[in-house]
Amino acid sequence: TYLEKHYESFAEASLDDLIVHALQALVGCVSGDDELTKENGSVAILGKDQKFIMLEGDELEPYLNRLEVKNAEEEKDEDEEKEEDEPQAMET
Repeated sequence: TYLEKHYESFAEASLDDLIVHALQALVGCVSGDDELTKENGSVAILGKDQKFIMLEGDELEPYLNRLEVKNAEEEKDEDEEKEEDEPQAMET
């Protein structure tokens, strides 16, 4: 799963980055053609010496936007890698 693949980076991550990681993990849980949105997603934050916080609705939207940008950049990088791996035609 996403969390198993990335858990080693969590200790050094900021709270904002951890929220984006949580949302990325949730993306894999959305069924069918649905997308993770501010209407169907939420993230709870809790920790030692910190009160419980629930992010949902409009409070969640900036993090979803960051996730969309991150995913678009990763897709672009993957496309560029594929192009580099493809054999190039020789000029004559």
